[in-house]
Amino acid sequence: MKYTFTALALAALSIATPIPDPSPALAPSSFKIAGIISGGSGCPQGSIDIDYTDSRILPIYFSKDFTAAVGPSVAVDQSRKNCQINIQLQYTPGYQYAVYSADYVGYGDLDSGVRGVVRANYYFSGYTNQVSSSLVIAGPFTGRYTKHDDIALSIWSPCGSESMLNVNSEVSLTPTGSAASGTLVATKESAKFSHTVYIKWRQC
Repeated sequence: MKYTFTALALAALSIATPIPDPSPALAPSSFKIAGIISGGSGCPQGSIDIDYTDSRILPIYFSKDFTAAVGPSVAVDQSRKNCQINIQLQYTPGYQYAVYSADYVGYGDLDSGVRGVVRANYYFSGYTNQVSSSLVIAGPFTGRYTKHDDIALSIWSPCGSESMLNVNSEVSLTPTGSAASGTLVATKESAKFSHTVYIKWRQC
């Protein structure tokens, strides 16, 4: 099932709880994505897909717009791209879910001295804490990269309501204004940047 989505999400924050082991047996019997909102410098309208396969994996696919760049002739505002995604899930009452892991897959071309960062923050609307995962790539580097990132703390959705999960993704390069050049998360041939979010469930 594929969703293409638009617009700008307003976010709040969420509760952080130490991470237990994910248990497939606790997944709810009913699960679907009821709505998605997104926006930011790295995800103009209609540029992102979520193509999920089950109740525990949310693969997010970005277009070439989610590409940071630096170099002598590159504008400073191109050194960082951001995408705010708001995901509304509907599922069997009596459950709550949390993000426990993430995968990053993309492409980079960085000169020596250029540093790239891929980062994501996760939180639920109406709550106060957040958790994050990140990947640092140091130049010189050219090619495809992959990273599996286990998140040290979980954020649990509230019991008794279907609070929206917010994913704030960012790619950035430093330094700006130097002779060194770099691009990060650029579409290369048929490749796209993808950010897969893994979620776990428990009963309230």
